[in-house]
Amino acid sequence: MLESRRLRHFLAVYELGSIGRACEKLLLTQPALSKSIRQLEDELGVRLFDRTPMGVVPTVFGNALALHAKSIEAQFRNAEAQINSLKGKAQGHVTVGIGPSVARNIMPAATRTLHAIQPDIALTVVEGLVDDLLPRLRRGEIDVIVGSWPPISDPMFTTEIVLIDRLEVIARTGHPLAGRPVARSELVAYPWALPPASQKWRQSLDELFLERGLEPPKPKIVSNSADYLEALIRSTDFLSFLPRQLLDLEADDGLTMLDVEMEQLNPEISMSFRERALLDASICEVVQVLRSIGSDFAS
Repeated sequence: MLESRRLRHFLAVYELGSIGRACEKLLLTQPALSKSIRQLEDELGVRLFDRTPMGVVPTVFGNALALHAKSIEAQFRNAEAQINSLKGKAQGHVTVGIGPSVARNIMPAATRTLHAIQPDIALTVVEGLVDDLLPRLRRGEIDVIVGSWPPISDPMFTTEIVLIDRLEVIARTGHPLAGRPVARSELVAYPWALPPASQKWRQSLDELFLERGLEPPKPKIVSNSADYLEALIRSTDFLSFLPRQLLDLEADDGLTMLDVEMEQLNPEISMSFRERALLDASICEVVQVLRSIGSDFAS
């Protein structure tokens, strides 16, 4: 029977194409990882990798195993998490780094769920941008980071998608454009309050206008504060373009999403952590809760 540990070792080598980089991700020595791969090859009776000066290349058998190993590994991981939960109440302290996109809705919901099922786990939640949080995750100061940012390809970490968000044109409920279909050309007649031009959402909005030969909105207000933009939109005829998870979805009906005839943009909210962190029952509980919360918000 295949061991989950060896499958994880195999997947790390397969995905990274290097024994050395896989050792960095798994925090193993090269002899230990090489031995694990050899034992897996002996157990299956086939060679999984060819060694080359540039790294390792999967054989036809390695490619075949990889097709199934990810789902097998995920099942092992979920089983381990459930067993840890059934053993009893987990205790410990977990530090979670979050981006602004999860501070309003996702992380508070995850915290409520975690406190209900594992009240003895203490949380420290730190908000920041990925450039600030990723180095702290690498140094071990943070256990898990969650946010809407480009995929993290660092081999030291495992990254999973928690939720697919949705970008919306936001206005106050009584705005003249609310409650009916709106053409993109109508939007330019109103003032805009937007994130900085370097922000990914802002760039996406510009592209949606340029593809129709329209001049992108020139904002009268620029801010990186979602709270400020939301408060401004609620009390003026300004428009903005923000992910739904940045907004207060449980507040009154002071905001509305305009029905604009344009393609939907769906940024990913993901979490990243060291794979070995799941050996800690408290961190494993937090990861499991974030997975379930993401499913709840998506449904």
